[in-house]
Amino acid sequence: MANAFRPSDENKKSAATTKETAIFIRTFSTAESPSREGARLFERQMASLFSIGLSLDSGKDEPLSTQMQAYCGRSLQFASIRFSPHETSAPATHKDTRRWLVTVQKEGEAHVSQGGRSARVRPGDMVLIDLASPFHIETGHMVTHSTYVDSELLRRVVPDAHLRTARRIETAGGPGAIFRAMNDEMFGMASDLDENTAARIAQALPYTLAVALSLCDKEMTALPSKLHVFHLERIRAFVRDNLHDSSLDAEMISQAVNLSTRHIYQLFTAEQTSLMKWVWSERLERCREDLVSRQLSNRPIGEVAYGWGFSDVAHFSRAFKEKFDMTPREYRKVHG
Repeated sequence: MANAFRPSDENKKSAATTKETAIFIRTFSTAESPSREGARLFERQMASLFSIGLSLDSGKDEPLSTQMQAYCGRSLQFASIRFSPHETSAPATHKDTRRWLVTVQKEGEAHVSQGGRSARVRPGDMVLIDLASPFHIETGHMVTHSTYVDSELLRRVVPDAHLRTARRIETAGGPGAIFRAMNDEMFGMASDLDENTAARIAQALPYTLAVALSLCDKEMTALPSKLHVFHLERIRAFVRDNLHDSSLDAEMISQAVNLSTRHIYQLFTAEQTSLMKWVWSERLERCREDLVSRQLSNRPIGEVAYGWGFSDVAHFSRAFKEKFDMTPREYRKVHG
């Protein structure tokens, strides 16, 4: 197999490591690799340099061609990458990945998808990607400046960063230009960076990124309805799967869907009924279905009630009559 690294790579590597404090620089290209091996070689390089698991597909018509200048320090990692058309995905989560990717598009376009969102990124735009969650990128010929930000540092500054992925952020002016200017300067001085300076830049990156991500705020004001529906569906799905459990309550639901009980109650304030009234209504509906089922015609009414989470038959009967204007026994007789 041909050497995937350019001849100049070893020279740059040794020059970058002559001083203990210098940042490690590596140049990588698939130009001399077998045509079918380019994508796999690049995947291995990303795993080795940045601990990122990727899957690349350049299609059947053209093998992947890529050139990368990677800068790897203890606390700061970034890379300038030139790609031929391809698709990149991370179909499975990588919980051990402690970095987020911020890409500034220099040439070409890319379509980025993550978390149910998608964006068409053009030259001069930037986009955030959570490398610990599934994502998909489809590109033509392009050049990007990719910076890897520590996830813990970013979450401290932008707690809702996961809602800001796969969103196109312009950098021609305004808040986005602040991050782009810092990013461009960082790439420009890369060969002269030492670890002390790199560490300070790494600490500052989440704050300048937060400024750029503030551009998402206006777009996100339209999201509560979508997020509201998403959370309600998660809650409803869990409740419907656990209606038989008589101990089902707001606390159990809260732990299952990873939302506070207060948040759950707030989600139901705009609904026609409160959370627990809705739970009761769902249970009564399941009981009604069982009471008219021919297969369950011999099942005692008490067993039907207990089977759907009611612990007091008398209470169940009163609630059933209030909802359906008949006692359970009358309902079964009329509709069974």
